[in-house]
Amino acid sequence: MKNKEQQEHFLKTGHLINKKIQCNKCETDVTMFGSNLENRIKKFGTLWSLLDEFKCRKCISASKPAKPIKEKKVRKVKLHKKTNEQGEVIYSIPTLKPYVSREVFLKDSPEQVTKCTENGTCIRPDIYLNNNRACRDCPYAVNCKASVKRLIFT
Repeated sequence: MKNKEQQEHFLKTGHLINKKIQCNKCETDVTMFGSNLENRIKKFGTLWSLLDEFKCRKCISASKPAKPIKEKKVRKVKLHKKTNEQGEVIYSIPTLKPYVSREVFLKDSPEQVTKCTENGTCIRPDIYLNNNRACRDCPYAVNCKASVKRLIFT
């Protein structure tokens, strides 16, 4: 391994070959120099134990046990308790309102147009903004209650 060469070179010259120390498990090189190398040597005790026992961050995190997966919370339905004439407890399950999608054509339902525009918003701002004649060409102009509504007749 490369770390054995590092040890032999350190004994001969007094410094490491390069700034990289090899992981003993996966053999990837990790750069260490200066205060980082000094702190690692203090952590492992000696340079020899650092070179013999060093593991990279990926190998350390792979050896840790995985966190348990949290179970999804189940939403509980509240049951309402009632008692009848005989004293028996009856639980009433709330009824759910099913959502039924419906296709509404605004041209066919003027009530829907007035509901949509009661707060002042325009249903067709593209017609209002891009036309010099303002709301005159809008098919919803009759039932519209938008605050920007203006009918220009020329």
